[in-house]
Amino acid sequence: MSAGYFPKREKVGLEDLFKGLVTASHILHQNGVLDAYGHISVRSPDNAATFWMPCNLPPALISAPDDLVEYKVDDASAVEKDAKDGYVERFIHSEIYKRFPAVNSVVHSHSSDVLPYCISGVPLKASIHMAGFLGSNTPVWDASGHYPSGSKHDLLVHDSTLGASLSAAFKPATSAGFIYSKMRSALPSQIGGAAPEPSQEPDHAVVLMQSHGFTTAARGIEEAVYQAIYTREAAKAQTAALTIRNAHFGHIVEGKIDVEGGGKIKSAKVKAEGDLKYLSDREAGDAWDAMQKTIARPWALWCREVDVNPLYRNECPGCEDE
Repeated sequence: MSAGYFPKREKVGLEDLFKGLVTASHILHQNGVLDAYGHISVRSPDNAATFWMPCNLPPALISAPDDLVEYKVDDASAVEKDAKDGYVERFIHSEIYKRFPAVNSVVHSHSSDVLPYCISGVPLKASIHMAGFLGSNTPVWDASGHYPSGSKHDLLVHDSTLGASLSAAFKPATSAGFIYSKMRSALPSQIGGAAPEPSQEPDHAVVLMQSHGFTTAARGIEEAVYQAIYTREAAKAQTAALTIRNAHFGHIVEGKIDVEGGGKIKSAKVKAEGDLKYLSDREAGDAWDAMQKTIARPWALWCREVDVNPLYRNECPGCEDE
């Protein structure tokens, strides 16, 4: 479990892990995926039964190893008894790591660009080649039917029951396993390594959460950050395309004319003319295959962008050498 966090490194120590996790939090904030809320985590490279994520701070203000907390995958409890307070929704991360041994990094976001697809019934699909990982179907998980008896219906994933239900949406029993499990074999070894058994991986890279946000699971920090950023970009592109399509083509009304009722249309349905051109399954798969090989390029740019922004401070050991 030590490979797959940073390019050209076969093993990753905790210093590298801390530095990367702080940087990733800053990148996700810089790119509008996280604001004061949301979080990223990473599985421990030395112990697959634990994972690290920031304490209860805004992502932009995380700056040092002391801001990071190690949790147990089994129950999302802190390894150290005197650990700083953590995020309530850390069960999102623990249950995904528990269900999928091949997942090493998880991002949870409330991006306002993605939220419309969590509440409108309009499916979010791969419409741009940069987001082929979305495939032809992005599931929407609804917490309403999964709250434990007596718990608050606040949409937050604040216990293992809700976390387990969400994690199951990444690999539903009826899924054909289109994009995630079929395409991982193409992932460069320095980022993700050879594909493990399909049962260890989710079938979907992203799951939307009803009225809440989205979560993405990946095999390394860079890939998780990429998927989170381009989920937002794909949603922005699809929303813009739907807007201009409706403005340009308009709608037609279909139904039966009630002559006796003065020409009113009975049982009318409003249908949009034209349709968006989404990626086919083949196109989405091949596009993701190609983009996986280039993740190191945007990662280098994103690192530089946060490095020169005075808002972000990374005081982890080794940062002064870069």
